[in-house]
Amino acid sequence: MINNKATIIVSVLIACYLTTSFYVVNEAEYSIVTRFGRTVAVHDDPGLKVKLPIPFESVVRFDKRNMYQIIPEEEFLTSDKKNIIVSSFLTWKIIDPEKFLTALRTRDAAEARIENLVKSLFGAALGQKPFTDYIPADITQLEDMRASENILAMEQKIFTEASAIASRDYGIEFSTVGVSKFNFPAQNLISVYARMRAERERIAKSYRSEGDAEARKILADASRQSAEIISSAEADAEIARGESEAEAARIYAEAYKDREDFYEFLRTLEVYQSIIDDDTTLILPEDSPLLDLLTNPPLKKR
Repeated sequence: MINNKATIIVSVLIACYLTTSFYVVNEAEYSIVTRFGRTVAVHDDPGLKVKLPIPFESVVRFDKRNMYQIIPEEEFLTSDKKNIIVSSFLTWKIIDPEKFLTALRTRDAAEARIENLVKSLFGAALGQKPFTDYIPADITQLEDMRASENILAMEQKIFTEASAIASRDYGIEFSTVGVSKFNFPAQNLISVYARMRAERERIAKSYRSEGDAEARKILADASRQSAEIISSAEADAEIARGESEAEAARIYAEAYKDREDFYEFLRTLEVYQSIIDDDTTLILPEDSPLLDLLTNPPLKKR
């Protein structure tokens, strides 16, 4: 009877040894073997491993892949004492599992410590520059580019500082740190929107003034060009008219050459036609040139 009990006990011990002494390391994890809380082995290569059975040695496992973490919104103060709400994100992984186990032990503890670290660095960075360096008051492309550059510089600064602290103290390596959103506290929204509206109205007024000035310039230039064209056309017309009259005079002179009396007769008739009608009464002196045709007709002259 005693032998049977001893056999059962030995069998149980052997089974416990076999079931707790062998373990498998996954390719996506670290496995740390601890003996009464002290690290005795770290494995990151996959495969079957052997250790002392529980309670002498135990295995702690950590994921060695990149982990994504969202940092919740937090309210910060800029250098000009303006409130701003920032939410961010980061990716990280364990590079020193033994240091990670000693400093943090669990992923939840690591995320809490990382969140505090990143928020403190954001607070320090945002407190060094005014509010408008991150959210411009106007909407010009230059201001937008300057704000984007400031945000990128802040992200890089926080990434560098956080990476150094996390690697040194926690055995963690950061892959990325970024800003996901900038926002305003609810109590500041009205004043912020009012300032933005005023700035946009100022820009719109500036554009309208520039447009009016350009319109006046275009109208003045058009008027000047119109006056130049009309003046040039009138000058050309006067030249053409003078040349035409000269040509007409030449033709008349050619036509009436050696017929001056006839030409004078026609011109006199034209004068009569222009000044005399059915209701005209003329009182002229006897020696008036206008009476010459009546008193001395061409036939009489001959």
